[in-house]
Amino acid sequence: MSLIECKAGKFEGLFKNECYQFFGIPYATYEYRWSESTLIEDELIFKASEKGNAAPQTRSDDQAQMGTSFFQDNSLSKQSEDCLTLNICSNDIKAKNPVMIWIHGGALVTGGSSSIMYDLQHLANRGVVVVSINYRLGPLGFLKLDEVTDGEIKSTGNEGLIDQRNAIKWVKENISSFGGDPNNITIFGESAGSWSCNLQIAAGNEDLFQKAICQSGGLDAVASKEKANQWAELFADQFKKDGHKLSDLRSCNWESIINTAKRLQHSKLSDGKRWIFPEVGFLPVVDNKFIKDDYLETYSSSSVHLIAGTTLDEYKLWSTFHPRIGKNDDEYITRRLSKMFESSKLSEIISAYREYLKVNELGDIYSAILTDICFGIPTHNTLQKKEGNSFGYLFSTQSEILRGKLGCFHASELPYVFGVHSKKPYSSWGPKESQQISDNFQIPWTNFSKTNDPSFGNFSWNNYNDAFELALIGNKVRALRNPFLERYELIEKYKIF
Repeated sequence: MSLIECKAGKFEGLFKNECYQFFGIPYATYEYRWSESTLIEDELIFKASEKGNAAPQTRSDDQAQMGTSFFQDNSLSKQSEDCLTLNICSNDIKAKNPVMIWIHGGALVTGGSSSIMYDLQHLANRGVVVVSINYRLGPLGFLKLDEVTDGEIKSTGNEGLIDQRNAIKWVKENISSFGGDPNNITIFGESAGSWSCNLQIAAGNEDLFQKAICQSGGLDAVASKEKANQWAELFADQFKKDGHKLSDLRSCNWESIINTAKRLQHSKLSDGKRWIFPEVGFLPVVDNKFIKDDYLETYSSSSVHLIAGTTLDEYKLWSTFHPRIGKNDDEYITRRLSKMFESSKLSEIISAYREYLKVNELGDIYSAILTDICFGIPTHNTLQKKEGNSFGYLFSTQSEILRGKLGCFHASELPYVFGVHSKKPYSSWGPKESQQISDNFQIPWTNFSKTNDPSFGNFSWNNYNDAFELALIGNKVRALRNPFLERYELIEKYKIF
């Protein structure tokens, strides 16, 4: 057992696998459902030996249909609204090591820090203190209810982001007692965690952190007040259809709220003529309070250093399992694409992608287009906004799952980042040389946290803005100019969403 005393209290953790590990530490609380969280002020005496509760999870029928259930994480701890906890792993509590704070993904509706994928010890043993956090999700963390309830519930839709901000503040105030340097903090996350990291920068970081690593997620997952209000109205209507009154929202059990949220369809935000991007409904909101109208300028002017990148075949995680896209239903796919692009230009776009990819199947073309729209272009844009201190990457290793049908899919880099690539179920994801791939993530990630520079070994990682140069990461690492720029230009030229 290990006992740590810090500003927040006394915490008893474990010493295991050469690391001091502390689980389930409460970092914030909130007065009532949908109120803003605040740091816990009382000094706690807490046995930090078990991971905290996961936030209530919202997995819609649409998500199950689109294949995310294929990778549903059954390792998460019990769901509860009492979920604002964090985990810490440090290999030297007497040191002053860089700190890395992990913000999990899951489309802002699922996921949690208790996942077996997020094993902190492998990164910690490379000389950093690693923290993972939970935050409120879905309708409990990203639902703007202030207007639809006539001010009875004052939620802005940014409660989940404010939870994250409080976790970062807690780390800043207490991490020195766990061997971390409070003046050298890197936030990092994947998918919705990457969206979150970008928005934490865009909200103004108040010197809380110095660096960010954004894996497969840009700065585009944010809603206007108008869109957030429309989504709230859909939620309120469905809640009433489910037999409740809006006045029940504060007092009903959280399962009722989640069940209503599961029935909502993002496509209902569309007029039927145009695609709605991004493909989620529960989003942070430009409320001019936490996320201000000038958030893009705030992002660009921030001194935060950035690594950002994508996987080669991000969207195959969804398109492969779609009952019509996965079977190359040309009529259906063409109809979907017609809501994204000028109809007179659609054949040109399809022909161009067919030439880029050297394939004929429209399902593969659709997947590549959506990979570019949802991940490639947003990442390219964030890298450009951080002129002078941004590093880009592309992960390209093909997965062996389903005889390779998924390619290098969304989130397929995570077992390598956390060093669990050789453990079940992740050992079936990649090739035999997986340890080298893991090193090629972990070494630059931790180098970046220590020195602002992800270069390692004989590889010099150049700034993205110099020549749109990416680090191609696999069992080897090499530099290449972003090969998708012409595709991005074509999409931006003809898109109607």
